[in-house]
Amino acid sequence: MFDQITGLPVHALVIHAVVVLLPLMAVLTVAAVVRPGLRDRFAWWVTAANAAVFAMTLVAKESGQALQKRLGGQIAIDHGNLGSLLPLFALFLVVTSASVAATRRNRALGPVAVVVTIIAAVASLIWTVRVGDSGARALWEGR
Repeated sequence: MFDQITGLPVHALVIHAVVVLLPLMAVLTVAAVVRPGLRDRFAWWVTAANAAVFAMTLVAKESGQALQKRLGGQIAIDHGNLGSLLPLFALFLVVTSASVAATRRNRALGPVAVVVTIIAAVASLIWTVRVGDSGARALWEGR
């Protein structure tokens, strides 16, 4: 299921969405949580979008494992190890953005939730770059 679509590796199709959307959602999440007006209006929408990106990271992980298995198992080991953690970073972003949305009623916890969400956004951004860089190096280095 996660291996190919009409002869193309699913991983090659999905990773482009993840590489673009996860950093984009990290930036939008920070923008939405630091401004109270945006936070009140869009916190749940941002959380829902983060959840969709989290689902994409799971598909990218599974499709990457299927591709690695089909290619022999020793291709891009470092990339696979880094990539296997990316869904955790995306999930961290979902949970923290949901916590910001939930603090609309409890304003005392709001600042803590905002800071933790910013940390989650920065961490997911950095990890996405690390995973993407290792994948690009595994594919293109030495060619």
